[in-house]
Amino acid sequence: MKELISKISVASGFLILLSGLGWGLGFVINEYEILAKEHEGLLPSNQRIALESCEDGSKRVVRTFAVQKAAKDIPILTYHRIVDEKDIVKKHYINGKVNPMIVTKADFKKQMTYLKDEGYVTLSLNELHGFLTRDISLPEKSVVITFDDGYKDNFIEAYPILKKYDFKAVNFIITGAISNKVHPYTPEHVQYFGAKELRKGCDVFEYQSHTYSFHKREKKNGVKTSYLLSKSKDDVVNDIHTSIFQLGGERLGFAYPYGEYSPESIKIIKQAGFSMAFTTEERVASPKDHMYEIPRFQILYNTSLQEFKKLLNNDKDL
Repeated sequence: MKELISKISVASGFLILLSGLGWGLGFVINEYEILAKEHEGLLPSNQRIALESCEDGSKRVVRTFAVQKAAKDIPILTYHRIVDEKDIVKKHYINGKVNPMIVTKADFKKQMTYLKDEGYVTLSLNELHGFLTRDISLPEKSVVITFDDGYKDNFIEAYPILKKYDFKAVNFIITGAISNKVHPYTPEHVQYFGAKELRKGCDVFEYQSHTYSFHKREKKNGVKTSYLLSKSKDDVVNDIHTSIFQLGGERLGFAYPYGEYSPESIKIIKQAGFSMAFTTEERVASPKDHMYEIPRFQILYNTSLQEFKKLLNNDKDL
């Protein structure tokens, strides 16, 4: 079941995207609100993640492509957890169904194989930014692969497949959840990248902010609301700048937790120096989009290969 997204138009022309209250989302929220099994607390706010050997996304060279037919829009795909089917256990279920934010390793491999076989180019954020600002042309078969949160299984299960196909991807990480130690992979638990794994994976992944510790919700006026909307402006600014510091100053892209944001959120992200920000609105991205309201498709447990193909083809009949 796909996550429902409530959209509220505001006078300024901005859009507040509120992620839905579907059965799967409630379970995912619970996962987001606890740290990985090995954590005793957040990565200290004054401690950077050692990523010196990794190239910042904002410094990646924009490639020159031979463009026979230029892309008018680009699908951006979003994943969360990638888990081998054999490792799925009771903890991965809610109301008798697998958490929809989990994609099996087998399905992920089929999807990536399809992209490879069809000749898709996987873009860096710098290349996407150039396209959205109309500075560069890109091949019609271009796609951006993103992951949210920085789960350890992204490195264990997804990374080898992406590397095999020489694909690039973006990982929006909750920086405070990163561990300085590498712990054994236990897929039944919620685990995040270790710093060493981040470094090993940066030939495929570029890392951007998904907050320091504000990927949480609290009740405000009786409704569960993202910290980006419920906390004071000063607290939100401090959290965002902590994540930037821990990423060594990288601020090319930001992903709104739960897809929830407001005009004030956009202002904060813009003033923090981010070049673009990503929502959970499900449609293709084009130069017509606001740079701080870039849409993405959610790839879920029940996303069939046929549905996956339709997303890439702008929902055309195949």
